Amino acid sequence: MKALKLFVAVVSVAMVGAVSYAAGASKSVSKAASELKWEPMAPNVPIQVATLWGDRTKGESGVLLKFPGGFDSGMHAHTADYHAVLIQGTWMHTEEGAKETKELSPGSYVMQAGKVMHNDTCKAGSECIIFVHQHAKADFIPGKAAPAPTPAPAPTPAPKGTK
Repeated sequence: MKALKLFVAVVSVAMVGAVSYAAGASKSVSKAASELKWEPMAPNVPIQVATLWGDRTKGESGVLLKFPGGFDSGMHAHTADYHAVLIQGTWMHTEEGAKETKELSPGSYVMQAGKVMHNDTCKAGSECIIFVHQHAKADFIPGKAAPAPTPAPAPTPAPKGTK
């Protein structure tokens, strides 16, 4: 387990470093997990976000997302692609129309194409922390609600005089 955590940490740091270098960062940045500033992603949403670089509301960014165990996002999409690595927990990621849900363990990678409906669930029992890198502004496009069930037709009354 220690080897897996070390692997995940190394991959995450390498990704952050490569992106920072490509973005022309002029100084190094190093933050301990205890120094991360976790904030609510949006009002009344149980997801927390810690920004590593950039501004997800304006453009390219790298963030950590923290989902509570048992959280289910519902079907949704994003305008732009994103790349993600699971750091902690068990993440279930499903694209619309998929025959099965992928159950992902720490170190697992997802490249989610933009404008493709998908669902993200954090398995109950432990919170999920996911590193996400997106080259464009982050957004959330909710899926269409399932159609309301069609009510059953009213029973036809029996003709008068019959039992």
